[in-house]
Amino acid sequence: STQQLLDCIGRHANPVKCIVLTSSMSAVAPYPEPRVKDESCWSDSERQKSRDNWYGATKTDQEKLVQRWTEDAKSKGAIAKDFKFAAICPTMIIGPALSKSSDVSGTMATLLGWLQGKKSEAPNDSMSFVHVADCAAMHVAAMENPSASGRYMSLIESWHWNDIATELQKMNPSMPQMKLYDGDDIVTPTKFNLDKMNSLGTKVKSVQETLEDSVAYLKEVGAF
Repeated sequence: STQQLLDCIGRHANPVKCIVLTSSMSAVAPYPEPRVKDESCWSDSERQKSRDNWYGATKTDQEKLVQRWTEDAKSKGAIAKDFKFAAICPTMIIGPALSKSSDVSGTMATLLGWLQGKKSEAPNDSMSFVHVADCAAMHVAAMENPSASGRYMSLIESWHWNDIATELQKMNPSMPQMKLYDGDDIVTPTKFNLDKMNSLGTKVKSVQETLEDSVAYLKEVGAF
């Protein structure tokens, strides 16, 4: 568990200089949603639990646990004052995997399902993505940059589902048609202040490039 790992670091603090945690944008989802999200936004884990969002609640509580532990351990002298904690909070991570198996899993399996028509209608909502290589680079940057600490969102931008469906259809014309939302109350995609994320110096691929890489990988491994 996370607590056991922290206890181990506390017992052997000298060799450990940094923790980089893979958190999630699920921990950066306050309700109601602000006009622009940034790293100061926190999810309410109790609300997440009440809605059976156990993944989101776990990520929120885990990140807060490591943050509290770091502050407490520093105040007690259990770890060095320059010990740093950084949390990378990715959205839906997609892109080529190291494996060349057609048996894809996780978020790439979700994307594959969309391409196979398992999502028949575009919801009146927005979605964001991040390329797996860019997310990995952010983790490395957070570890190697001496001034990097705290939370970092990891994403590109948010697209309305109508735009996602249209783009996927272009990339894979044989994809079963996803019915676009045609109401007159189309929501504005979630906005983000990415200044802190960009301070890591990681250049991120566009949504289109990320989807193209992901679809090309699925075709390459024979997933569809």
